[in-house]
Amino acid sequence: MSSLAIVIPAYKVIYFDQALSSNANQTCKDFTLYIGNDNSPFDLKALVDSYENRIHIVYKHFNENLGGKDLVAHWERCLDLIGDEKWIWSFSDDNTMDPTCVENFYDTMHRFPDFNIFHFNVRHIDEANQIVGDFFCFPEFLSIEELLKLKLEGSIYSMVAEYIFRKSHFLNKGRFQKFDLAWGSDDATWIKLGGEKGIRNIDSAKVYWRESPFNISPNFRDQNILCRKLYAQIEFADWICQQAKQNEIRIGISSLKKQLTVWFLGKF
Repeated sequence: MSSLAIVIPAYKVIYFDQALSSNANQTCKDFTLYIGNDNSPFDLKALVDSYENRIHIVYKHFNENLGGKDLVAHWERCLDLIGDEKWIWSFSDDNTMDPTCVENFYDTMHRFPDFNIFHFNVRHIDEANQIVGDFFCFPEFLSIEELLKLKLEGSIYSMVAEYIFRKSHFLNKGRFQKFDLAWGSDDATWIKLGGEKGIRNIDSAKVYWRESPFNISPNFRDQNILCRKLYAQIEFADWICQQAKQNEIRIGISSLKKQLTVWFLGKF
């Protein structure tokens, strides 16, 4: 049994083959790829079957489309497919990774075995695989206080697919922090997981985040969606304040509230 589980909550098909190919092209194949089909109308299984001789794949078709109603719940039911692996990389069906990502993760993890969460820097690509630019490059080490400060300043754009985390620590910390529409759930989860030791960056390989017309993009016309996102942001801000009051985040509450106010008004 390998130590790493790469998990793809799958629905879209247009770039799925490229996502699978980037997994199959890893220089180190010491991982299991778990795929949870969110009752997609597309024939994802045919693509998955074409890779079964190249990498170890566990595939599950869910009869209920859950991601459209509760995205965090879909993430977690996909993670529940995992066997005895110690590390989780929650990836996506349209992003890709450098061929040495898994190899470089193991190398970094063995050099820094006490960390619970690792991070890859992210390159921004378009629908034609053209490089748009690089997102904020993390330093070798980043505390959660620094991560939160950068988020509130708008300096970083964080995604789920750029983090690998220790499964036991993830379970002990209560899994993903849940907000409506998963709005802020990933950032809150990284803050929970990195609270004790911070985040160790893997700077020798990158994840490629794709922007395309098929992204689940912000909906600025649907008032119901806007209201749900607004309340999710309020819940995120309240959760951050509670973490600071409990000394899980080492930032003065008065200073933090000022930062959150500026961030929240910026969201408006």
